[in-house]
Amino acid sequence: MRYSKTLFLGTLLLLGAAAGSLYFWEKDLVLQGITPPETQEIASADPKEEKPAHEEHEEGVIKWTEQQMQQMGLTIQVAGFGTIKQVISTRGKIILEPDRLAHVIPKVTGIAKDVYKNIGDIVRTGEMMAVLESSEMADAKAAYLAVLAKSRLAYSSFMREEKLYREQISAAQDYLNAQNQYEEAVINVQLAEQKLLALGLTLPEIHDLAQQKNPSLRFYEVRAPLDGTVIMRHITQGEFIENTKTIYEVANLSTVWVEIGIYPRDLDRVKVGQSIDVMLPIGQQSAEARLIYVSPIVTNETITATAVAQLDNARGLWRPGVFVKVDILVDTLSFPIVIPTEAIQDIDGEKVVFVVTSKGIEKRKVKLGLSGRENVEVLEGLQPGERYVATQTFLIKAELGKGAVDHDD
Repeated sequence: MRYSKTLFLGTLLLLGAAAGSLYFWEKDLVLQGITPPETQEIASADPKEEKPAHEEHEEGVIKWTEQQMQQMGLTIQVAGFGTIKQVISTRGKIILEPDRLAHVIPKVTGIAKDVYKNIGDIVRTGEMMAVLESSEMADAKAAYLAVLAKSRLAYSSFMREEKLYREQISAAQDYLNAQNQYEEAVINVQLAEQKLLALGLTLPEIHDLAQQKNPSLRFYEVRAPLDGTVIMRHITQGEFIENTKTIYEVANLSTVWVEIGIYPRDLDRVKVGQSIDVMLPIGQQSAEARLIYVSPIVTNETITATAVAQLDNARGLWRPGVFVKVDILVDTLSFPIVIPTEAIQDIDGEKVVFVVTSKGIEKRKVKLGLSGRENVEVLEGLQPGERYVATQTFLIKAELGKGAVDHDD
């Protein structure tokens, strides 16, 4: 009986010592910042565990789906064959085409009676622009009417003498004199007619003059020499106008010229017939033109040779006097892989493109070759058939930059 009690007390003391050791061991782990195994299991089973705010990207890879790329406005293209245009970039100036510019100068002196057109007005060929009162015109018209009347009288005399001569009533000399007088009258009429044509009258107007009972001889009509726009006016009503004064300038602006300066080093590559791109320095306005002249002479003032291109201006967008940027296409080269310059980004001093793979969008270092204004050749880093991001690549560069900042934090 005494032995059993002793055994029971010994067992209790042993269990108490074990429990005390376990308590102080767990307390020591807590003081050292170590979570006991049971506590870890409970913590991992906690349903309130916080997850990362977003999935981290692998280095140089963005895990965007095709739908996300489309929503971001990214354009995906396939790497392959392309061409690069070699151009000479220079400057030019829009000028009037000389054959489409007219200086309106009256052919007689006189007083401006009526003025119908002003700066900016559109005129058609033959349209009346002004009317002058001119004694010179009156004299020319009167001379024409006088010789015309004499020619009619000479014709009547000639016909009468011819009849008498055939009837052997009149002498041959009288017939010949009448014939000579008629021929001289015809020549005088033709001379007077040519003078009126030189003063700007048309044949219908001249012939109509002879049919009028009381023609207005003193009026001289100033008419538009071509279709175009009035760009200058130097005439006022009542003003005395000399026959050497330019009273209007009319320009047809449907076609203009581009005057271009070519440096001597580029002259060998610039030829008549080459295509050029004309662009305004500010804005998106551009057009294509063609070279029609290249001067063989280099001027001392600008150290350039002058080239001229003809530019369609049916819409009136190109105004003479405006300076423009010019790209002259001198050659077109083909390469196995050509991509838009917009697809290239500079990251940490390296040229990269963004290739679309099964993992997402991968940053890829590339080696570039010949470049043009819009495209660039890729020598290394991109294979034919691989898909790459061609536009809006700055968005991907920004996303990679954000990821690098988050990783540093």
